[in-house]
Amino acid sequence: MLKKLFLPILFSVSSLFAEEIITTKKEEPDGYFGLKLGAIVTPTFGYRVRDSASGVSDTTQSEKTGFSLPWTLVSISKEWDDKGIKVEFWGEVIRSSVLSNDTNATTGGNKSNPQMLAIRRANVQKKWEFGNTKHTLIFGMQELPHMHSVWGGYYDWRYMERSPLESLGFSPDPVDLGLSYIGQWKSLTAHLAVVNGEGYRSIQNATGSGYDTILRLSWEQKFLDDFKTGLHFLGRRANAFGYSGNECFEGKTKCIPNDNDPNTALRGDVRLSQEDSYAVESNFIWREYVNLGLGGMAKKKFGGQYRNALIPTEFPKQVQEKYGRGGYVWFGLGNGMFRIVFRGEMATGGAAQGLRATETDSQEPWVRISGNGNLQSPAYSDKSYYISKQVYLEYLWTESARLGIGYQEQRSYDTSGSPNKWYIDNLSNERTASEYKEQFTKPLPAQISEYGRLDRNILVKASFQF
Repeated sequence: MLKKLFLPILFSVSSLFAEEIITTKKEEPDGYFGLKLGAIVTPTFGYRVRDSASGVSDTTQSEKTGFSLPWTLVSISKEWDDKGIKVEFWGEVIRSSVLSNDTNATTGGNKSNPQMLAIRRANVQKKWEFGNTKHTLIFGMQELPHMHSVWGGYYDWRYMERSPLESLGFSPDPVDLGLSYIGQWKSLTAHLAVVNGEGYRSIQNATGSGYDTILRLSWEQKFLDDFKTGLHFLGRRANAFGYSGNECFEGKTKCIPNDNDPNTALRGDVRLSQEDSYAVESNFIWREYVNLGLGGMAKKKFGGQYRNALIPTEFPKQVQEKYGRGGYVWFGLGNGMFRIVFRGEMATGGAAQGLRATETDSQEPWVRISGNGNLQSPAYSDKSYYISKQVYLEYLWTESARLGIGYQEQRSYDTSGSPNKWYIDNLSNERTASEYKEQFTKPLPAQISEYGRLDRNILVKASFQF
């Protein structure tokens, strides 16, 4: 009996003082085989200020309303200092509607996943130095050059809102798959990237079969350890090279969408799938007291010709080149515990945020005369644009924990330069501008009224980094 009682006790006690399981390597600096783990968590609440006149509220799948988790990341990295090699792997929580990802429901059919973890970075880096120059090659999924204002320490409120060049749409996404080179000499930096072009959230070759090239040239300087300045020039050519010969055949890519007409087989110039983006940004930082950023962006959508291959004698049709431009500014004031930030943005396009190439050279008076000399009706370029205003009030608990309250306001203007409006009928349904005008020429069962459109949002966000 004593033997039966003694043996279990002996084994249980010996397990308490068992040999320690070694999970580290002695030559590594930490307890995770040299891995550096980190995360950014940003719980968010957004409230759409309902229009008091029209009663319109936001029902779209966005992070502007309700509770959400934008800018929530998990990071893992490993460095071999002696070899100059670094590996990064980052995950990001995003809405599944961005990727159109569905899972099977237990009752049959599909059920949408509201949140999912996607890959944001997965790359290998090789670093080396020659004299006073530094060189880096990055291969894989990586941040694009226009994200330097975020990761370079200039735009410090990515958790509140995307950086200006992101929201303006300098590139389809802030991250893409490709190869890039970064060269540094004293205060000068050059960053050249060759990427797929569609972004990390889209399928390759969806918009073009070629590759995008992106270049950033920066001058950055610190003074007296209190002041930091930066001047950055950026350029991007979409579908720059590597495209296929049938790039702009109808239905092959988004260059010429399929019109579902069996009597047409449209063929266009490759130029129709290309565009250029240019940007310049300047920064000034004075410790935690002042943070100033000022920048501008321009975009050119190339034009070209297309024709119906089924009618070879038909004269080709011309697509005009389009241009877009915009500017932005942010100004932050603080004392290390509280900060207030003002941000403004204005660009061609609208009603949604983002710069679009809309303007052409179709302006009076030279388009008043047709090819046969007859006077025709005036033609004007697209004059749509939007203005966005934002203000953030921020409380900094620590260097890695902060709380922010923000207000965003956006007003947009249509192709004629007039303010965009909401159109609501007497049954409280949203209608279109054409339906509103149509009611004056023929009777409609529902009477439609127009209201000025002003999109307003209030955001409460907390950000924690570790």
